[in-house]
Amino acid sequence: MIRLRTLIAATVVACAAAPALAATYPDRPVKLVVPFAPGATTDILARLVAERLAERWKQPVVVENKAGAGSIIGADFVAKSTPDGYTLLFGSESLSLLPHLQKLPFDWQGDLVRVSLTGTLPILLTATGKRADLGSMSELIAYAKANPGKLNYGSPGKGTVHHLTMELFAQAAGIKLTHVPYKGAGPALQDLVAGTIEVMPGAEPSAKGQIQAGNVRALAVFAPERIPGLPNVPTAREAGVAFEEQFWWGVMAPGKTPPEIVQQIADAAAAVVKDPDTAKRIVALGVTPVGSSAAQFETFFVGQYEKWGRIVRSLDIKLE
Repeated sequence: MIRLRTLIAATVVACAAAPALAATYPDRPVKLVVPFAPGATTDILARLVAERLAERWKQPVVVENKAGAGSIIGADFVAKSTPDGYTLLFGSESLSLLPHLQKLPFDWQGDLVRVSLTGTLPILLTATGKRADLGSMSELIAYAKANPGKLNYGSPGKGTVHHLTMELFAQAAGIKLTHVPYKGAGPALQDLVAGTIEVMPGAEPSAKGQIQAGNVRALAVFAPERIPGLPNVPTAREAGVAFEEQFWWGVMAPGKTPPEIVQQIADAAAAVVKDPDTAKRIVALGVTPVGSSAAQFETFFVGQYEKWGRIVRSLDIKLE
């Protein structure tokens, strides 16, 4: 009976404290964890969002990179952090895929709450500039059909969205490619520039400089329409294969974060993304700004989770 009374009292105190915390939130610096290495598209976008949130909140929003295990290390850190709104995650599509491939050290449903979807970005099909015979998607497909398995494509690792996207694309195009996993997109892009690998799924923000320099060719965009930043790059459908896939990013928080604080963060994250100046900067990265509510993000996330589950089963992908 004493333990029950203690539990009830603690619950009452916690419920009473949540509105008070929300009324002053944030009153100290907020940490935004990026579960990938600095310089990648996730990091670039996260730093823009952090900058604008800091301006809105009049508090520092510090970006901290905790890369590794396909974003699991950073996500696990946030999932197990104090649920007070001061440690947030800039999560990506990998978190809707990884539960189908391995047992996570946290519960993706209960230990993380989806707060606001920031934006989406179509995936690019890119090839090394060292190969003159891979100047278009049709040339790549023709070579791959004549030389099954001889074209190598890089990805940030086995079981990543990049990996599964290329397997799905190869399946749709009727070709066989050889997967070369790396520890991150940066090293893979370096080898693409060097010609060590021939093909890679990419993102406009991180690949555009190399594309403009001629070190990398953008062959197609896996989207229903061409993207403004690379208007001369055809869609995969225009190039002969009806195929679409995208990256996405959003703010998440520890699962037991008080709803009032989740709501405040969601409102702020959506507001900064929809601000005309910020939206213009996001579009300049090639990303389509969204700025959703928490409920909208959760619905989107569950849809992505179910989609990747079907794909993993159909491809029979397993992590060792």
